[in-house]
Amino acid sequence: MRNENFERAVSKILKSDNRYPRAAYEMLPIVLDYTVRKLHESGRKKANHISSGHVTGAQLSEGFRDYILEEFGPFSQEILEDLRIYTTLDIGNLVYNLIAVGCFGKTEEDKLEDFDNVYNFYEAFVEPFKVKNPSFPQADYL
Repeated sequence: MRNENFERAVSKILKSDNRYPRAAYEMLPIVLDYTVRKLHESGRKKANHISSGHVTGAQLSEGFRDYILEEFGPFSQEILEDLRIYTTLDIGNLVYNLIAVGCFGKTEEDKLEDFDNVYNFYEAFVEPFKVKNPSFPQADYL
């Protein structure tokens, strides 16, 4: 999906909404493909949606988490901060901006709120990498 039309669409979004950098938008088609592939492999998608690539807000949020952890591991939180993505609702905002310019589609049942509080970013991206040794003191600010 990273083509000239996509690049122009993201440029259009950035003129009116600069909450997220270009790189955040460029990651979403990759995450969508990753999510569809994973759901297809696990058999969790209905057959009629597999070909369309449609996933729910919760499914895309979960795919986003899995992709980020797989790609960036203990650096996930730092990458997400650079992208200004702090909650699953941020993922939804990115998706709905892409929907508004025709890069992504949605069904009548889809809504931005489907992305709200799917999971906690601290628990998803920080907790897995905290040292589990009880004799090693943990910093309270992590």
